[in-house]
This record gives sequence, structure tokens and C-alpha cells, in this order.
Amino acid sequence: MNNKNERSLWNPQFRFSDVLEDFDDWLRWRDSASRTVERSLSFERIAYGTHDRQWLETTECGPVQSTVVPVFLHGGYWRSLSAEDHRCVLTGLSGLSNRCANVEYRLMPEFRLDDLVGDAVAALGRLATLFSNDTRFLLIGHSAGAHLAVSAALKTGLSDRLAGVVGISGVYDLAPVAKSFLQDEIGLTDGEIRSHSLIGASTGTPLLCVVGGDETDEFKRQSLAMAESAGAGHLVVRGAHHLSILSDLNSQKSPLIDALGVWLNSFSHPAEVDTISS
Repeated sequence: MNNKNERSLWNPQFRFSDVLEDFDDWLRWRDSASRTVERSLSFERIAYGTHDRQWLETTECGPVQSTVVPVFLHGGYWRSLSAEDHRCVLTGLSGLSNRCANVEYRLMPEFRLDDLVGDAVAALGRLATLFSNDTRFLLIGHSAGAHLAVSAALKTGLSDRLAGVVGISGVYDLAPVAKSFLQDEIGLTDGEIRSHSLIGASTGTPLLCVVGGDETDEFKRQSLAMAESAGAGHLVVRGAHHLSILSDLNSQKSPLIDALGVWLNSFSHPAEVDTISS
């Protein structure tokens, strides 16, 4: 298959602006919801490196006393967006704990995947110094952030401080990514595809792979393949797509947040839940 034919096959799997009729509406919702959260919570920004994107922020965000701190890593296909753009998720995550963290990281193509994974590991290490030794961290990533969350769990020397990992609408197999328009933007190398594809890897930490029922076929395939190969949980959010699923992290009352709470407490969960955004 030539490059042009490969692009026509893979671009619709990854370019949501072309396949989601409400793409712009959900971008506006994400930004507006994040600004609302920004006005309602106080954030402490803490550097974990010297680059201006090597920072994380912590916040006291809810009434639920817990020794587990949710730590969120945003998406953007490793090359765009910011932690501030995704403060919207902290509203729902506050249903799991009274404290949350939100991680920023460097971007491709200026930096490579080794650097981005290193940032996620370093951020976790910095968090470990900020909280007491009995605090454990629940890594939660969306899209490329799910890839970084699982990668950090594999690379960190702090596995005893991890309560679990939740990958939401994650990218775990990089070979198809390199066959899409994204290759022009991030330039994955053969070595990166081999060393940073995650299907078949086991974190040694409880893992839950979450995917929207209205995601593209490739995202649904990768989520299920990751879960099955790792012996992990797999959860489908009916009615949710790649962007709207963020709204299910924006409410403490969402079925997704309820399912995450059940999973975190017993590592059991329903196979499907309903979105709140349909």
C-alpha cells in the first residue's frame, strides 16, 4: 500500500476534526469548562524540571478524604494542548479524592518520546516528595496522556506509590499513528515505534482501559488490545466519543466517575456505563 492510500485509511481514525460533526463545539466546551474550574479552585504550580513546560499543579478539590491522589496527564497527540486546557476533568476527579494533580510536559517534535515519558516519570517523582509516604497516586491519562501514564508506570521506580493507572481513549500502538497525518507533525522513528508501543506490556500495577462507545474503530481496537494483553480491565462509555468523554470526567455524578471509584476500591467494574453527555 502506497503512502497516499495509507493516509486515506488511517487519517479518519485519528483526525477528529474530520469525523466529528460536533468537534468545534466540544473544543469550546472543554475550554469553557476549564476556565470555570480555574475560577473555582486554587492551584499551586510546582516545577519538576528547568523547561517552562516541566511543571505540575496541585489543588484541594473536594470533600472526599483519601490517601489516593488522582494525577491527570492531558492528550494532544504528544505535540499540542496543555494541562490548563484540561482543568475541566478535576471536577469529576474530586469525587475520588480531596486532592488532585495536573501534569504539564514538553512536546514533540522539539522533544522526543523518551523526553515526554521522562517528564511523566519526573513529575511522579516530584509528587512523591510533596505527599506523605502513605499517599498513593492514581495516574489518569487521556489520549496521548494515556500512553504517557502507562509508560510512566512502566518506567518509574515508584511502583509501590501507584494505586493504579487509568487510560482513557488511549493510544498504545504507534505503528498506525506513523501511517497517518500525524507522522508529518511528530516524525516517529522506527525505534520509537518499537520501544514506545505498549500493547503486550504489563505495568505490574492495576490498569483500566476506558474507551468511548462512539470512538473510531482504531481507538476501540487499541483499548481492547491493551486491556487483553495486559490482563487489565476494559470499560466502554456508551455514547461518548474522543472529546465528549472529557465531560464524563467533569461531574462527580457521572457513571464513569462512579465506575472509577468502584474499580479503585475493589478493582472490579462494569463492562459498560452510560455517558452523561448524550
